[in-house]
Amino acid sequence: MKKQFVDQLNKDDQVNDIFVLHKIDKKNYKNKLGTYLQLIIGDKTGTIIAKYWGNDENETEGIYKFFSDGEVFRISGKVGEYMGTLDISMNPGIKLEKISDYDRNDLIPKTNKDVPQMIQTLKDEISKVSNPHIKQLLESFSNDDKFMERYSTAPAAKKMHHDYIGGLLEHVLNLITTSKAVQSSHPKLDLDLLVAACILHDIGKIDEYEVGLKIDFSDDGRFYGHINIGYRLVAKMIENIPDFPKELERKILHMILSHHGELEYGSPVKPNFLEAVAFHHIDNTDATIQHVKQIIEKEEGTKDWFWSGGREDRMFYTK
Repeated sequence: MKKQFVDQLNKDDQVNDIFVLHKIDKKNYKNKLGTYLQLIIGDKTGTIIAKYWGNDENETEGIYKFFSDGEVFRISGKVGEYMGTLDISMNPGIKLEKISDYDRNDLIPKTNKDVPQMIQTLKDEISKVSNPHIKQLLESFSNDDKFMERYSTAPAAKKMHHDYIGGLLEHVLNLITTSKAVQSSHPKLDLDLLVAACILHDIGKIDEYEVGLKIDFSDDGRFYGHINIGYRLVAKMIENIPDFPKELERKILHMILSHHGELEYGSPVKPNFLEAVAFHHIDNTDATIQHVKQIIEKEEGTKDWFWSGGREDRMFYTK
């Protein structure tokens, strides 16, 4: 049984437990010849870097070849800190062990919300849609049990926001709640159209990602991306609905294609009508808030301020 989780590790802890390998790279030492290994390992609570400080190049190469992404290994070492971030040092001579007997629930993150209840909430929201064509389109997906099994367990991202099992559905329900609030202040907005966008905009993520012991891109995800996959899924479903209004089809498909807002962010077109503009900002708001929330949660209890690099590139206050 797994006892040590990433979010509970502290500096100077001795580690001896199982983790999923997310990535491994060979790195060159800065001040001497040779290479060391940098591993990103994780469990249901998050990821941490582990470094193997090898001195023998043949041994290091052998260990590099032994590890495989997405498999489970026993990792032993000591928790240290580098530039304010915890990591695990693995010293030469460690015993390598690949693990086949484990509890998957210990190793992959998932929503802490009740998935069956979220599914029911989604279906309740669809039942409130007044436009009969939109309702029929949405029910074509929600009444398909096999589809809903995939949709309700899909992540919303590989990283950044809602990057866990059930994250997509959690994100969608947040968007519906926000859309209602925005529409109450801007009643000219078509709420049915916004709800359709909430449910359908990221539908392609059921095929974009493969979820094993880690979240990774599928071949289709790498070739096409979720926007194009989602466009095809919804366009195909609309084709099977008799007399679906062409103007409504254009608007729904446009909202899928434009929801990232800018061409450089992956949308092939920019939002060009009121609901499309509104939905882009609704989607971006929830994604950004969740992203920052997850960043801060990783550091809570360790320090008042911390620097987040990458996309955010700023100091965050945790209290």
